[in-house]
Amino acid sequence: MAEHGSAPAARRVNVSFSPPTPNGDLHLGHLAGPVLASDVCARSQKILGNDVVYACSTDDNQTYVVTTAQRLGTTPEALIQEALDSVTASLDLAGVDVDLFERPDEQYTAFVRDFFTHLWKHGAFDRREVELPYDAETGEYRAEAFVTGRCPVCLAHARAGVCEACGLYNLPGALLPGDTATALPTRPVSIWVLDLERHRSLLSNWYRTSDVPLRPDLRGVVERTLAARMPYIPITYPGTWGIPVDWDGPDALPQTINAWPEIYVGHLYWPQQVRARGRAGCDEFVQFIGIDNGFYNAFVYPALKLLAAQYGRSVELPRTRTLTNQYYLLEGRKFSTSKGDVLWARDYLEKAGRDRARFVLSLTSPELQQSEFTEQVAESTLRTRFDAPLDTIAQALGEKLAGRSVDAPPSQWWATAIEASQRRFAAAYDLDGFSIRKAAEALALHLEVLALKAGQISTEDSGDVSGALLFLWTLRTLAWPVTPDLAEAVARAFGSGPVGVPLLSDAAVPPAGPFRTLDR
Repeated sequence: MAEHGSAPAARRVNVSFSPPTPNGDLHLGHLAGPVLASDVCARSQKILGNDVVYACSTDDNQTYVVTTAQRLGTTPEALIQEALDSVTASLDLAGVDVDLFERPDEQYTAFVRDFFTHLWKHGAFDRREVELPYDAETGEYRAEAFVTGRCPVCLAHARAGVCEACGLYNLPGALLPGDTATALPTRPVSIWVLDLERHRSLLSNWYRTSDVPLRPDLRGVVERTLAARMPYIPITYPGTWGIPVDWDGPDALPQTINAWPEIYVGHLYWPQQVRARGRAGCDEFVQFIGIDNGFYNAFVYPALKLLAAQYGRSVELPRTRTLTNQYYLLEGRKFSTSKGDVLWARDYLEKAGRDRARFVLSLTSPELQQSEFTEQVAESTLRTRFDAPLDTIAQALGEKLAGRSVDAPPSQWWATAIEASQRRFAAAYDLDGFSIRKAAEALALHLEVLALKAGQISTEDSGDVSGALLFLWTLRTLAWPVTPDLAEAVARAFGSGPVGVPLLSDAAVPPAGPFRTLDR
């Protein structure tokens, strides 16, 4: 860790999370996965002194919007607006401090259409005849959310696109029939596709020259995909939902851009809207996703980015990290808005409280493997690892150290403890090994140590007093990414008001005022 005054030069970092499909509010799976992780990451990069832009949007053009609206008996537009309002309120309640969270508008739509049309004109896509399920009653081809069946790779129940179980891609006509929608007869239709095999050397070189570590689940997707013939990915589908293109002429069957490749262009567009306000472009892009989005992030988005640069499109090529998570389970089932298997984030936040929810969801986040969530276990964890130690700290320090200041060097014991805790937090916040589980564990251990030592402080020993107070004070910075309300309470305990982002380089710089009391 850099000493005070010797921090490395600030980097420009863009952070985002999978744009939520506006077919409902955020559930706990969203919050414990990419949403909370991206917020903790953005905050942690800020305390390192970096220039951070944290932006996202809703994913309006997904076919899940249409299928959910049909199921609920409403219109897609009404569903989108209701979901936007709900998700925005939930983000605020959770303390997710985004710079921008919008829904696609006319300017965005034009930007996306122009991006894909530019690549199409330069020959990046191939026109191909494919077999798609066809509904003769409506005269419509079916794809993505309209098509379900069994994954031909792992046999899990899947929708067309990427299998949520194994993370690999499947075309709508490739699913093993499992219900009426998938059992529809197929009909050939011409669409535009991104043939990843044609661009194998581009993608292989991308991974060969990258030194960015991948989490095991995403590394598995990459290795399995590169080991076989790579698939082609629809860039357009026949239909009217989404962003239309007329590449085949005005008399051809209507085609719209596949919403999954579209997400990459959103990663370009939304941070630009923030950085265009007088801020330079980014050095590093950190994207948090569920593993079900892993294939697109691992192959489709790099291909689009590299092809855009090759064909003269002005795009940034920052160092890119894709941090995946597995799934929260509810009674053994993946959280799913479209299937109704959910605990709503807002309900839990209102019941548990913002910091308590952020702490326990971080501590149990399914970063590397699936984890079961139950409110009973969560509440027990909160009582023993968050509430009880904080109550002990507040009571013991309030009784012993009210009015005392950090006016001497900390004793050796406290100096060692402060350094050790800072190292743990720094390791959790470092992008190469970033982990909200590790950050929450570092916080839990910091509280545990302080609670154990609080009753043993010698008020006659200025080094012991100063060390205990300084150990508490460092949480103003160290805890801010995970539990911002606790960080603010620590600042208030020493008479400090909100002064912006606390810097990690200043974490162990003593507070100016005396300790008052820690509000609980």
